[in-house]
Amino acid sequence: MEWGAFFHVIQSWGPTAISSVLIYVVIFLIKKIDAHSEKNDKSAAELREYINKSLNTFGERLSMIEKDYVKNDFFFRELSGWKSEINRLSDQITNQFMVFSQNIINLFRRGKNE
Repeated sequence: MEWGAFFHVIQSWGPTAISSVLIYVVIFLIKKIDAHSEKNDKSAAELREYINKSLNTFGERLSMIEKDYVKNDFFFRELSGWKSEINRLSDQITNQFMVFSQNIINLFRRGKNE
């Protein structure tokens, strides 16, 4: 069917029939737009809920990381002095052992020489 013939048939219906068809088409389109609008609102609400849930989860993880970092930072800061102290004491013990071993060796050498 050609468009020209289609428009000729519509003109033969009269203004009341054409107005009724146009009103029906407009109402049909408005219902479709409302249906799509409801779907969009629903998906937007779901997306908003998902983003809020994700942000809350991210915030919880971030707070856990901050707590762990603060604990670790405090722990390492507090133990850094102990660590250097332990290393210094270990060096002193090693030096004392070396001096003690050298003294024993010197005593045995003197005993052999006498």
